[in-house]
Amino acid sequence: MTDFFDIQRFGRLLRAHWAESWREYAWFFGALVGLDLVVMVLTVSLDGLRSNYQFTYGGQAFWYMTGLWGSALIFAWRHFKYLQNPGACLIALMRPGSVFEKWLMAFLVIGILYPLTYSLLYVAIHYPVIQLAKAVTENLTVCEHCSKDFRFFFPFVTTSNATGVEETHLTQAFSFLLLSFAQALVAGGAVYFRRSPVLRTVLATFFLGILTLLMGIAPQTGIFMRDYRYTEDYIYTPMEYALSIGLWVGVPVLLWIALYFHIREREVA
Repeated sequence: MTDFFDIQRFGRLLRAHWAESWREYAWFFGALVGLDLVVMVLTVSLDGLRSNYQFTYGGQAFWYMTGLWGSALIFAWRHFKYLQNPGACLIALMRPGSVFEKWLMAFLVIGILYPLTYSLLYVAIHYPVIQLAKAVTENLTVCEHCSKDFRFFFPFVTTSNATGVEETHLTQAFSFLLLSFAQALVAGGAVYFRRSPVLRTVLATFFLGILTLLMGIAPQTGIFMRDYRYTEDYIYTPMEYALSIGLWVGVPVLLWIALYFHIREREVA
């Protein structure tokens, strides 16, 4: 069991990874913050900080999830980018630590720490801007925007059923399950494909999507999102609930497990 997981060895592995990567992490998040500020300034300059969609609850949710998805997938690939460099790859694979510990480090950094850090940065940057937009809107002489919802969006803390926005805890959970699915898929592709991993992962995902469409599968069916073929008052059976949970929880789990075996194969090779 010690060869499989050792807490002290895992701690040394994390410290070594942080010592080598903190500058790259700082650069990545700095670029992300800079891009976010540029987009925000452009939005404000075009709209004059009025109560536009970008600063309402629905706009915040779209802004948050778009930024998280785009940056999280890039971050997931960059975690294993050293595998494209034979020298760096050899050093990293020889670093003391079992395959499970290296997999666990990837899961913690990619799947947990990154979304948490992104969320904290999002709050720090966007909260004051949303409050400013709300104050400006309330002082407008024309009251056409007064009905806008300026509650601050934060996953699993606030939800809304306003017009055009159908945010619930289940749909938010569904979004994060899909994100975990995509992160595991990208990270697995970065490890599995030794040449052109980004291109091959994109192509594999594309053909998988085409195959799913041709088979007529409706992956949105279930407790997270209703199937478009059913009416709103359709009652799902216990079996349909079980299949839905098995699909959307099981697939990300299987992909993360596959990443473990991909890492082991690269280490053996």
